[in-house]
Amino acid sequence: MKLILFISAILMTVMSCQKEDETIETWWINSAKKDCVGVGPMSCLQIHKGENLDSEEWQFFYNSISGFEYEPGYIYQIKVKVTPKEAPIPADASALNYELVEILSKEPDIKMGITSIWKVVKVGDIENPVNPKSKEALIFELNGSDMSYSGDLACNSVRGKIQTLDAENLVFGPGAATKMACMDMSIENALLKGITDTKTYQIAENQLSLFDENGALVILFQAVD
Repeated sequence: MKLILFISAILMTVMSCQKEDETIETWWINSAKKDCVGVGPMSCLQIHKGENLDSEEWQFFYNSISGFEYEPGYIYQIKVKVTPKEAPIPADASALNYELVEILSKEPDIKMGITSIWKVVKVGDIENPVNPKSKEALIFELNGSDMSYSGDLACNSVRGKIQTLDAENLVFGPGAATKMACMDMSIENALLKGITDTKTYQIAENQLSLFDENGALVILFQAVD
């Protein structure tokens, strides 16, 4: 009987130590992975720890979360159990295990709606503009996760940051454009003006419409399949 009580006491002590070592944390998971470098080039989850997602200061997570099946395009709030690994631990490995406890929320990221490759259907009064050299449609890439944009202006190309993006509002920051001199700058000037004037947007039937502060259409895009 004493032996049984002694063994039970040891087991309770071990279990108590294990519980003291583990922690339960609240994490946010961003809607897109990003390229990162761990032991080599890889694609990392972006996480933010804490009850509230105010600053959106994402950090790379180089490991995996046991039991968590990630789906891009959604922002997650989850609870994660963090426990130390038993020795020996490889030099290039994390000293911690991460296990999903609960998914608290899973919401579509509105910023991902504009994330696509778009061709210019109309800008100002110009319809279906093309690059004069390639004779192909003008293509823009918008990335809500990186808050960036880039595109073909028919003469030069432009690249910049998105300053504001929510369910209705869209404001592009000043873009850095190449400096080629072209005989006809009308399309380029119209696109640059449209980008500068954009204040709101709508997405419907694979089209992205950009509007100025008065609600007038400045650029119409069509998603590229």
